[in-house]
Amino acid sequence: MKNRQLKLLVIDDNQDNIVMLKAMINNAFPDAKVLMALDGQKGLEIAAIEDPDIVFLDIIMPEMDGFEVCRKLKSKTDLSDIPVVFVTTSRGDKENRILALECGAEGFLYKPIDEYELISQMRAMTKIKNANVQKRNEKISLSALVREKTRELEVAHEKTIRLLSDLEKENEARKKSEKALMEAQNLAHLCNYEHNIADDKMTYSDEALNIFGVSSEILIDHKEKLVKYVHPDDLSYVLENMQKVLNKGLPADFIFRAIRPDLEERIVNVRVIPKLDDHENHIGNFGTIQDITRIKKTEEKIRYLSYHDYLTGLFNRRFYEEVLSKLDKEENLPLTLVMADVNGLKIINDSFGHAIGDELLKKASEVIKNGCRKSDVVARLGGDEFVIILPKTAQNTAADIIKDIEALAVKEKVKGLKLSIAFGNHTKERKEENIQKILKNAEDNMYQHKLYESTSKRSKTIEIIMNTLYEKSDREMMHSTRVSRICEKIGIEMKFDQDEINRIKTAGLIHDIGKMGIDENILNKRGKLNMDEWKEIKKHPEIGYRILSSVNEFSEMADYILEHHERWDGKGYPKGLKGEEISLQGRIVAVADSFDAMTSDRTYRKGLRKDEAIAEIKRCAGNQFDPNIARLFVEVVYSDKMVQ
Repeated sequence: MKNRQLKLLVIDDNQDNIVMLKAMINNAFPDAKVLMALDGQKGLEIAAIEDPDIVFLDIIMPEMDGFEVCRKLKSKTDLSDIPVVFVTTSRGDKENRILALECGAEGFLYKPIDEYELISQMRAMTKIKNANVQKRNEKISLSALVREKTRELEVAHEKTIRLLSDLEKENEARKKSEKALMEAQNLAHLCNYEHNIADDKMTYSDEALNIFGVSSEILIDHKEKLVKYVHPDDLSYVLENMQKVLNKGLPADFIFRAIRPDLEERIVNVRVIPKLDDHENHIGNFGTIQDITRIKKTEEKIRYLSYHDYLTGLFNRRFYEEVLSKLDKEENLPLTLVMADVNGLKIINDSFGHAIGDELLKKASEVIKNGCRKSDVVARLGGDEFVIILPKTAQNTAADIIKDIEALAVKEKVKGLKLSIAFGNHTKERKEENIQKILKNAEDNMYQHKLYESTSKRSKTIEIIMNTLYEKSDREMMHSTRVSRICEKIGIEMKFDQDEINRIKTAGLIHDIGKMGIDENILNKRGKLNMDEWKEIKKHPEIGYRILSSVNEFSEMADYILEHHERWDGKGYPKGLKGEEISLQGRIVAVADSFDAMTSDRTYRKGLRKDEAIAEIKRCAGNQFDPNIARLFVEVVYSDKMVQ
């Protein structure tokens, strides 16, 4: 604290207390800076910014008491070193003293505050702060050293070698650093060794036993014993390096595979430094042996991940871009690029979940890869898009490859969904053509095919979705059929033309398609749903909207499905629409859906009689239901034209 102004923070919800304490502090320490806060939160904010030397803290404060403030201060690494002194009127309050100490407080001041006690506390707390900061800095330095030795293994190599090369001259220094050195070596899977040429004797530090998987140093104490653990394919290379050291007295640094007695393979890095006597005679060697298996495997994993897509295992965009620039050469012409896109992936993700969509992507990657030649490059660009680079491949050959892939794709299914892939391709035939333009043309060609083929395929997907929903719940199939029939009758009574009748009939049939995205256990639960389950159920209009809006044939109906749980009075969901803000068709489905729900049996209740349901429709007309549609529905039901 000698080099900077003493800084103190007083936290008290009583302004008079703060002013009085500030005056006493400034009287004793005129140069001290006193910071003030009237509540705990403000005090924490000031402490984080100013880093005070001492915090004087009142115990009883609104919203956040002194104990909570103290706990929060001590929980923050950068603030925990600040001594906290509680200021209280309760000198004999043992419980508060215990709580304060448990929170991490360092001291107490009792009101009325004695100036000499205040000065004594401030000096003591300043010493505590200095000691805490010094201790933290020492801890940080030690942690940094350990991290450095672990992370920067090459630095650890060099430090170890320097220590070993000065072994004779710095014997005393070696004794002092031996413990720290051994810990660093173990962290780095590193051992040091010495080799005496006269008797071929080798000695090691303890980590050698772990590296070579042996129980005793005797098993590797001579060069001839050690080479038994070298992988046969690497043996000549290792002996060549050893001979270079022995014959020429040159240092060596080499990597080889070691086979342990348990047959586990390790990758080992050996560094050898010749040891000379006073007459420059080569009398031995010393150096390090390090198990770098984990490092090499990590490097391989990083290298793999940097060039491969995590989901499909195909090459990724980065690899594709690098390879394309290398293959974009005259000797590879004609060079064909093929763009591929999995049809209907969005609707499948919305309906069946991303896990099923991911399975389709994996199937797509398999068939594309299997349909290509070894010389071709297949990559996933992201989402549902793939690209194939076909070097030395003309347009007609590329077309044949695409046909082969399509033939493989048509055989694949996931959850009853056929794999469908749209392709587009373009060929670079002249050197001066821009490869990015070729890619753009291939992409445009793919989207043309996608537009031509996708409508019928997406409609088929809707049919599969509904059938899957019916498989999940027989009740949903019967309910949807009845709602569809009621919607059709209402449409007829409202003098809809035949196209409009067909649309409202279909809307009734698929109004609950969004339940495809709801847990099967919730749909088939025997008993009332709890609050969380109701929240899930109420998501189905939005899920249905997302599914249907991606299909041109059903896009208009998507709005009807989204709105079939809206209410005439605006208290429905999901958008809270009211009155004629809700589409006419949405209002029709709402009446039909509600009537069938009321008259259908559930596991937890019997369905209402028809006359009871009619009474409920009448009662809710004008608040839940469109009054005109409700009136028409009731009249038609009473005339027995609709519901039998």
